[in-house]
Amino acid sequence: MRKVLAVTLFISSQILLAQAQIGPRQTSPLNDEAQRRIEQQAFEDWATQPQAARQAAARRQTEEKLREFYDKAQRFVSLWKRLTADMKEQKTFNVKLAKQVSKAFHDLEKSDGWPAAGSK
Repeated sequence: MRKVLAVTLFISSQILLAQAQIGPRQTSPLNDEAQRRIEQQAFEDWATQPQAARQAAARRQTEEKLREFYDKAQRFVSLWKRLTADMKEQKTFNVKLAKQVSKAFHDLEKSDGWPAAGSK
């Protein structure tokens, strides 16, 4: 019985030691230096690229934001139409659908294209 207990404790202590070594990794100065060099290279690439390429990238980013705002607006409008159609047909108020409409409106309101975002 003692041998079984001794073997069990030995095995469990090895498992616990192995788990303790896997803990959070500490960043070494080499990793920090490599990360800094990567960021510096990315900045230099951005700074040396032609003006037209920077303008095209900015235009793509603007179009993407506009498309995202438009998609959110379309979702809100479609949910609003469903809510009004549901109220006309069934003469009842669908709470679940109203919550979806409210969430869609708040998502639209929080987006970059919302006009009141800059006034706060």
